[in-house]
Amino acid sequence: MLPPGTDPETAALVEPMAVVHRALTRLNVQPGERALVIGDGTVGLLAAHLLQLWSPAEVVVQGRRPAQADLAAAAGADRFLIQAGDGGFDVVVEAAGAVDATLAAVAAVRRGGRVALLGFPGQGVAAPFVVDDLVNNDVTVTGSFSYTSSSWRAVARLLASGRIDPSFVVTHRFPLEEWASAISMLRTGPADDVARGKVLLVPTS
Repeated sequence: MLPPGTDPETAALVEPMAVVHRALTRLNVQPGERALVIGDGTVGLLAAHLLQLWSPAEVVVQGRRPAQADLAAAAGADRFLIQAGDGGFDVVVEAAGAVDATLAAVAAVRRGGRVALLGFPGQGVAAPFVVDDLVNNDVTVTGSFSYTSSSWRAVARLLASGRIDPSFVVTHRFPLEEWASAISMLRTGPADDVARGKVLLVPTS
């Protein structure tokens, strides 16, 4: 159950937040660790936001469009990168759903670090891992799909306590009758200099 009076837009974000929360819990994030999120869409932005719960030393978001930098900052990220930056991260969350993002995640993690794969690049798509690198660097790679009832309840409690506020991630709203425009926004995106987070359909009556 969500807290009474929960804003409908916030309620619409509980499912992706629960997905992210489950993945972060499985990563066993520790206070003071450095975290990298690859992907600047809704899931990546929510990952950067929820990571704050574990008091990281640094959260970096790596994306593709400079326009997403302000959204990353609103999520709580300390830095936003277009190109891959320094490595040595304790935890890396891949939320872009692309092979190159998966490979970048493995390359960016420190020896003994942990990687969570949340993106879905497509059915049957393979990534060419160098197995020796994973084994010799003692890297843990975890795939995390969907959410559990416990992660849903955890997100509901966090919302009720005010410890998280995902409202920043909603950037585009369309009346229900303009559903085609909303889908077009998802497919093609806005202009290069316009940020895009979550696209919502809003009932008008």
